[in-house]
Amino acid sequence: MSRALLLATLWLLVVAAQAATAERVSSSQKTAALEFLAAVAGGDGQAVAFTIHPDDLQALRLRILNLLREEAKRGDSSTRGRLFGQAKRLEDIERLTNTGLYAALAERLYLVSREYSDADGIAAIPDKDGKVLVIVRGRQPRERGKVQVVNLVTLKPYGKDWKAALPSEIEAQIDDLIEGRHGVTVPTKGLAAVRAGRAGGTAAPQPGIVELLTSSEKLLSEAKCDEYYGKQMSPNFRRVTGKKALEALIAACQNSLGTREVLLSALHIVRGLEPRYEYEGQRAVYDLAGQGLPFDRFVLEQIDKRWYVAE
Repeated sequence: MSRALLLATLWLLVVAAQAATAERVSSSQKTAALEFLAAVAGGDGQAVAFTIHPDDLQALRLRILNLLREEAKRGDSSTRGRLFGQAKRLEDIERLTNTGLYAALAERLYLVSREYSDADGIAAIPDKDGKVLVIVRGRQPRERGKVQVVNLVTLKPYGKDWKAALPSEIEAQIDDLIEGRHGVTVPTKGLAAVRAGRAGGTAAPQPGIVELLTSSEKLLSEAKCDEYYGKQMSPNFRRVTGKKALEALIAACQNSLGTREVLLSALHIVRGLEPRYEYEGQRAVYDLAGQGLPFDRFVLEQIDKRWYVAE
């Protein structure tokens, strides 16, 4: 018997053994599977987290935090940058809840599902550690056609109900990020990649932009926030921003090291990127999605041949 035929025979025997122990899918199992698939289809990491078993999220959070704390002791931040973006501080990650940490990671993860109006339970196959592999055939809404799609969701007991286990595909993707490996089967990862894909072509920053970024970084490093907002911010920004609002921004920058660190992190990241030019080259937009910042873009504009921070 050839090796290929032997492997195929063994695989069929495994499938037959699993089928022999398969059970019917209960209503609570089908509900848990559909809730998970619906959350994935919606693309909201927080919603997905709420459908995953809390024990799995807790274990993931503790594992990541222990890893990042050990890394910080070595004076390194490469793993933190790969998981959350270079601008995300360890103390901010430590304050995240279990679901919040998964939602933050979800920007770099990739799962796919479809919206289903209902599903038929095919089989529930017992797995190790009390888990159950639930196979359902999802029925799409009528306007999406008649094709029914088979899905497999791993579930764990949750009281009298069930919750989705952390998908092994997600665990593998997280390991890839930690080790700095590039996934071989996923063309794009998460919302950050989607936004970047929509950004279109970019070009090298003009000399005036480089000068603006350098001088802005120097002002903020010296805590000269009044000069940063008075000279580096666009006249258009200052015109539409009320006096009290502008004073509040300057005070927040002046009095909060954390606020200045966020602005400095943005400038540092932007210096390593290329902008997308708009309005015949008068506006430069940097995509900062997935960099761990509280905003997804950094915009500059040119007025009378000089570049300013637009927003």
